[in-house]
Amino acid sequence: MEEREKKELVIITGMSGAGKSEAMDFFEDRGYFCIDNFPISLFQYLNEIFISSEKRDKVAVAIDIRNQEFINQFSKQMKLLDDLKINYTVIYLDARTDVLLSRYELSRRKHPLNLHDTLLENIEEERKIIKNFMLKADIVIDTTKTTVKEFQEILKKEFLGKMTKLSINLTSFGYKYGIPLDMHLMFDLRFLPNPYYIESLKKKTGNHKDVNQYVMGLEESKEFYKMLCDMLYYLIPKYEKDGKSHLRIGIGCSGGQHRSATFVNKLYEDLSEKFDYKITKFHREIGEKLEIE
Repeated sequence: MEEREKKELVIITGMSGAGKSEAMDFFEDRGYFCIDNFPISLFQYLNEIFISSEKRDKVAVAIDIRNQEFINQFSKQMKLLDDLKINYTVIYLDARTDVLLSRYELSRRKHPLNLHDTLLENIEEERKIIKNFMLKADIVIDTTKTTVKEFQEILKKEFLGKMTKLSINLTSFGYKYGIPLDMHLMFDLRFLPNPYYIESLKKKTGNHKDVNQYVMGLEESKEFYKMLCDMLYYLIPKYEKDGKSHLRIGIGCSGGQHRSATFVNKLYEDLSEKFDYKITKFHREIGEKLEIE
């Protein structure tokens, strides 16, 4: 058992162009021995990679999923890791198709799948091939709207939080800017009256006290918030009992500025008081603006 704890493997995969290189940089900076484009056929030799150096007890590998046969082989190779007594974490990176297109056009790189004539067709084919693979991952990160710095911060929170019994992330977002790809639970607040149409609140956010008071003062908000809390109070311990180490909860409204941000702020306070878990919050559309009294 002691030997197992000394060997730590991080497997970084997901959609091509979603940020595997940046993830590798993150782990390299933290002392991991990093191998890019790691061939799936070499998984059986991971034990040799670990023991070839006394300092090589932490390894991160990035792999591209190129076809259905590759996925089948990858699933079989995962079983080898238990036999080799290696602790491993699978990190899956994703992003919207239009964002992946833009990144490839900027870098002028070829798509690794290379099955079709156009870049868009290759991206869509890759998404079909790995549509169910996300479920096998321990950590899923949507890099659609993140800068490199923000991505590094998410990795730090998600990965370093893996050592706690359960970490919960609350994210507010706007549906008109796209649905987050990495949520376990998602709730839609667009049925609530929108503060955007109140002139004095239009340019403010859920981080402002008057917006908070307006949103949470609505009878609809009070009723739904109570039902939401009752549901989460029931579900969260079930997720922990099932062995989940991360739970990502998305709260959305039209623009992600008022209703969803207000709910995330209140949920953050109430869940932190209710549970002894690592709980973080992130306002995707407004960042980390400070509350204005």
